Amino acid sequence: LPAVEYGLKYIESIGIEMIHTRVMCLTGWLIEQLTALRHSNSNPVIRLYGPPNDYMRGGTVQVNFFDPDGGLIDCNIVEGLANRQRISLRAGCHCNPGAREVALGFTREIMEGCFRDKDSLTFEQFLQVIDGKTTGALRASIGLATTFSDVYTYVQFARTFIDRLQQP
Repeated sequence: LPAVEYGLKYIESIGIEMIHTRVMCLTGWLIEQLTALRHSNSNPVIRLYGPPNDYMRGGTVQVNFFDPDGGLIDCNIVEGLANRQRISLRAGCHCNPGAREVALGFTREIMEGCFRDKDSLTFEQFLQVIDGKTTGALRASIGLATTFSDVYTYVQFARTFIDRLQQP
């Protein structure tokens, strides 16, 4: 409990507006860099979810990575690769019910199988019903402790996906 008091005093000493400005600068730069990444055939490397800039957004940047042919690279694979580079990304579903399905382009036909046996369907069975399509995206959370070096390192990692083919 004493740590909460120290933390609040620290935040107060910096100022919420200063923290907000810093987080939005880092977030805006990260979005700009990630959305500019292209494969040699000009297809995008990532798909950004949410506003394409720092207007009306917080410090969370959510994306999926794609191969040169537009194939979605499983977010869990990307998270594992990032972890090996000591980059903290969170792979998982979108937080709003139905948002993942819309964002990933799941059709009504794909989803009907999920609801047919909804009371007994395990997660593994769900993955089979959606034919192995990924079930989420990657989130980077920018905050008080985030440095420019952190977001720069993430961008350098993201560049390694340019022209990268999916593993068989």
